[in-house]
Amino acid sequence: MGWAATTAMGASVAAMAAIGALGPSAAVPAFGSAAPWPPWFATADPSPTLVSVTLWAAVLVGGAGLGAGLVAVRWGWRPRPGRLIAGSVIAVLALMLIPPVGSTDILDYAVYGRIAALGHSPYQMTPLQLKSTGDPVGAAAPTPWDTDPSVYGPLATATEWTAAELSAGSAARTVFWLKAWNGLAYLALVLGLDRLARSDSARRARAHLLWSVNPLMLLAVMAGGHVDGLSAAIAFFALASLCPGGVWRPSPRRWLLAGLLLGAASAVKAPLLLVGAGLGWVTRRSTRALAALGLGMLAVLLPCYLVAGWSAVKAVAGRAAGSPAVYEPWRVLTGVPGLHPGDASIDVLGAFAAVILAVIMLRRMPQGSASYPSARPALALMLAWLVTTPQQRPWYDAAIFPLLALMPTTRLDWIAVARAVPAALAELPGVTYYPDLHPGWLSATAKVISTRLAPGVLIVVALALLWLCVSGRWNAANGSDSRSSTLADAGRVSLQ
Repeated sequence: MGWAATTAMGASVAAMAAIGALGPSAAVPAFGSAAPWPPWFATADPSPTLVSVTLWAAVLVGGAGLGAGLVAVRWGWRPRPGRLIAGSVIAVLALMLIPPVGSTDILDYAVYGRIAALGHSPYQMTPLQLKSTGDPVGAAAPTPWDTDPSVYGPLATATEWTAAELSAGSAARTVFWLKAWNGLAYLALVLGLDRLARSDSARRARAHLLWSVNPLMLLAVMAGGHVDGLSAAIAFFALASLCPGGVWRPSPRRWLLAGLLLGAASAVKAPLLLVGAGLGWVTRRSTRALAALGLGMLAVLLPCYLVAGWSAVKAVAGRAAGSPAVYEPWRVLTGVPGLHPGDASIDVLGAFAAVILAVIMLRRMPQGSASYPSARPALALMLAWLVTTPQQRPWYDAAIFPLLALMPTTRLDWIAVARAVPAALAELPGVTYYPDLHPGWLSATAKVISTRLAPGVLIVVALALLWLCVSGRWNAANGSDSRSSTLADAGRVSLQ
């Protein structure tokens, strides 16, 4: 089973890379080449059918491979960590050197970086305004977002600005540098997980499966080029700073460092504040530790937003009530009179449900590791938000897989995998959306996946998570009751 898992995951990533290398298509946005610089691609003009079916198959095969690998580790499979790390490096490099696959978001990042490099605010100037000036990077701006200013944090804008400065007005080179930042973050997380899990061969193998060679995360972070990988990596190292050598050793200085890193992660993507809230829950009984954590976060966030300006605050805060995903589970209520996708009522329901689920999960989630007590509440809060928010995207789940790798093996693994697969399927092919796909049967298939299959599976997953919280049957091996939380354990851990 271990051999089958690695073969399936390798084939999945190879298929993604092949689609990207074929050049512009229904899954790969078109922009000018920067040869001899990456990204490198042909102009094969593959059909929408080939592209869509290949990527759907890649997600299904990759998800199955990930699941098989997790089962194999549970049954005693212990692959050599060096081989998994090498496989991750190869996959990251391959996906870094091709155009974005399955999303146009990275082109928005490139445009926002170009706006900043030209001395304007990407929180005020829109891609369409840049495009109207005849700018070569602005010409590559995707239509769906061309009237929207940036909704990303100031540090995300800083990485985009740096990429633009290094690219001399080339959209392709800007995309390459943005992917390079993602690649560095992805591999840093690979090495960080390996170091923390080094003393336990089973945990080490599972951590690499959940992140290093996970095709679903490689698709979201590296093939798609989403900035969520950068924020997830910074948040992970915030938690790791409290566990040097894989042992829980907090101190005021480490709490301050964790706060600085969490502030940086939140200044990339605002929802990572939930990880900070999770750490705050762990340290709530120590005023000194809580103060150090909060001071560290403010020391990063306040200067970032003071420099970016009030428009950045409004743009990032407004994103919390942005347009919902076509496959978000709340679609089942849109037939109720007065409820429609994008309505404020849906956002309120989502926020209310997130709070309730967070309370339940903080009380009923399985016990976490004594070495990483901060991972459990952080995961509880992030997962509660991801399950209930109307603004769902598969790359948002990059925040939970590293946290999950710090938890013991439970059925939460299957919750994460079962969420990631249908969400990825619903986003593909990613550049041409289902109303515009041809032939007709392909459009109909994509519509069923996006508006029926994915929402249905995500609802089932949410209900399964709630059932696990109520029943406490987190342990897949023997169904033993794991309802007791680590809150008491966390309270007994020294926070000094």
